[in-house]
Amino acid sequence: MGIARNTHKERVIEIITSSFKDNQSVNYIVKQDYKKIQRIKTLIAYSFFQGINFGKIFISDDHNAACIVVFPHLKKTSLKTILWDLKLIIKTIGIKKVSATLKREALLKKNYPDTPYAHLWYIGVDPFHQKKGIGSKLLEEVITYCGELPIYLETSVPHNIPWYEKFGFIRFKTLNLTTYTLHLFKKK
Repeated sequence: MGIARNTHKERVIEIITSSFKDNQSVNYIVKQDYKKIQRIKTLIAYSFFQGINFGKIFISDDHNAACIVVFPHLKKTSLKTILWDLKLIIKTIGIKKVSATLKREALLKKNYPDTPYAHLWYIGVDPFHQKKGIGSKLLEEVITYCGELPIYLETSVPHNIPWYEKFGFIRFKTLNLTTYTLHLFKKK
């Protein structure tokens, strides 16, 4: 397992897109039309940019699992980040969903600490390689990498709950949003 570089960008995007294409939380943000998969890829490319600049990207040795972690306390606004935000709005979210997306992000931020923490934004395994322990090994590496830094995440997938709990994550809040439920977890 290792930390990904820009050279792994396309594979990381491919893994996470295929893992999250039917995810309710992702589909809440992504405009739903015939370009849905391309829009999800743009969302994951945006997330990759955030991870490379303000966090870490992890990829398994066999390149079949990937994870994007962001450290919110390291985020800085620049012309480049503003351009990425605009690209996300135009190519992924659509103008009509901006308000709902911003409300959801504000709600999440309200439930996370003001002190430094790691946000496990995405972790996914190529669908053809799931149930082989690759994701578990990757999550263990992320936990080790973060050390004493608390890790926060959210999931809208009920069958992921016991998996996160197995690694010591505690569900501290459940948000019933308009079209789905979001479970917030932390690990100290």
